[in-house]
Amino acid sequence: MLRTIPRFVWPIAALLLCIRLVLNLHLNPGLEWNYDERRNGRIADNYLAGRGYVSTDPERHIVRPDAFHASFPVFVYIGWARLGLPKHYLTLLVYAAAAGCYLLGGLYVQRTLWHFGVSHGLSWVGAGLWAVYPSVVYYIGGFWWFENLTLPLLIMVIYKLLRLYGGRPLSWPDAWLLVGAVVLSCLLRGYLLAVYGLVFGVFGLLMLSCGSRATRLAMGLSLGIALAVGIAHLPIFLKNHQLFGAWTLSNQAGFELLQGHNSVTQGRFMFDWDDRTKPFDQYLRTHVPQLDALDQYQESQARARVARQWIATHPAQEAQLWLRKTALFFSPENFIADAPRTPWHPFTALVHLAFFVALVLTLGQYQGLRFERRDALLLTPLIAAWLLSLIFFVGFRWRFFAEPALLLFPLITAQRFWQGRVRSGAL
Repeated sequence: MLRTIPRFVWPIAALLLCIRLVLNLHLNPGLEWNYDERRNGRIADNYLAGRGYVSTDPERHIVRPDAFHASFPVFVYIGWARLGLPKHYLTLLVYAAAAGCYLLGGLYVQRTLWHFGVSHGLSWVGAGLWAVYPSVVYYIGGFWWFENLTLPLLIMVIYKLLRLYGGRPLSWPDAWLLVGAVVLSCLLRGYLLAVYGLVFGVFGLLMLSCGSRATRLAMGLSLGIALAVGIAHLPIFLKNHQLFGAWTLSNQAGFELLQGHNSVTQGRFMFDWDDRTKPFDQYLRTHVPQLDALDQYQESQARARVARQWIATHPAQEAQLWLRKTALFFSPENFIADAPRTPWHPFTALVHLAFFVALVLTLGQYQGLRFERRDALLLTPLIAAWLLSLIFFVGFRWRFFAEPALLLFPLITAQRFWQGRVRSGAL
């Protein structure tokens, strides 16, 4: 694969990689973890000190069992500390791994475009555009987020599945690569369980039309990955069952469900969700007066119940909220860790505009443009991220996984339009 990379790509890739690493260190000279992982780090420290998987609740000023964020990083931090290694070494390791994944993502963007018939030159232009995409190079890519590992892995998985759908035999190295990529991604970011579940569901449906052998391959691969994901998450289930008496991966879902379905939400993350002086917290306590007496799992369940009740009693507002979330999801905003909203980015705006132009032209079959079945695999992560936004709220960190499709689909449509004009003799 590497031998097919044009020589001009290597110096550009090296320059982009240097810029990325310099930006990482410039934005984080102290090699600190992000706020989610600092919380996980404190849980790991408490566990090592013999206090268990607990954290301090800043509002209640109590220590209580915690399974809010992903548990796998906590296990990693415990193991890292037991090795006696400094925390900033882990920061550097993640930056290095993210840099490698950054190059991997660009390569598989090019391979994906090439697989869809995009010309060699335009496919490399597409890879370059992805490499300088605002969220990839700065808003998320410039900081210490595990999305920088998992998004390139998703791009690679989609490409491998596209090749399998195209008739390529499944080799053992590719099978293990797919298993490892999916398992690691889901351990680091739990919401990717939903994304990959939908991706492999679509993959299985597509393979049904390819004959019994292809169907068996798809079923075998999907079941193997599902089994590996289940085994990998078993320690998390066991740990949380010991803490809360419930077989759960995380307590976060109920909290986020209520954030996305209430009378004061704007469809985005609420930075004041736990501020007792704000309308949201007061609304919650009206419906759950015993809130402070609940453990984290019980609180999550109570919040989810309030959210479901609100949805059932406010159908018109819920419909309006879906429209607002959809508009926000496709707006040119980008993720900022500590800002309620950010300015629109012109690059993101142009990409989103190009996507909708391509979508409308294809839906209208303009100049013979049509969807192909394999387009479903490319667009599935976008649909999954959009659905997550409707179910919870618009999170620009999970919209990150929709952005390759937003960028690639217009390029693929442009190539199809050009080829159609050539075939018709218009050019």
